[in-house]
Amino acid sequence: MATFTEPDCLSEDIANKVHDFNSDTFRIALTNTAPVLGTTFLLSNVTQIANGNGYTTATDGAGMAATLTFSRTGQVTTVTMTNSPQWTATGTMGPFQWAVWYNDTSTSPANPVIGWLQHATPITMANTDTYTLPSGALFTIN
Repeated sequence: MATFTEPDCLSEDIANKVHDFNSDTFRIALTNTAPVLGTTFLLSNVTQIANGNGYTTATDGAGMAATLTFSRTGQVTTVTMTNSPQWTATGTMGPFQWAVWYNDTSTSPANPVIGWLQHATPITMANTDTYTLPSGALFTIN
């Protein structure tokens, strides 16, 4: 099972109203370079896999979108991905081991990272292979 990791700055970004999980646009970048808790704060800190063969480099306003929502039960708020973004290879795509979520709406800072999903091993897709991110709860805020 893949695990979701939040960067060190996420709680501060939420407190500073950088993210609105009800209305902002969140996108996903794929990488085979491990994100770092203390320094992977922006999309520009992410070394993405090569553009092409079914992957479009994530940039400001481009890339695979993810629908995130939040719900609250008592004092716990859960951020959930409600769709399942999918890539289909048109050649060899990857390898990648991390899917990095970033906020494409925020302009100050631009494209802040909210976290990443890590797979146990790198994934390399052959022509016509399909990779689907699992939907469901990503993280909770207590």
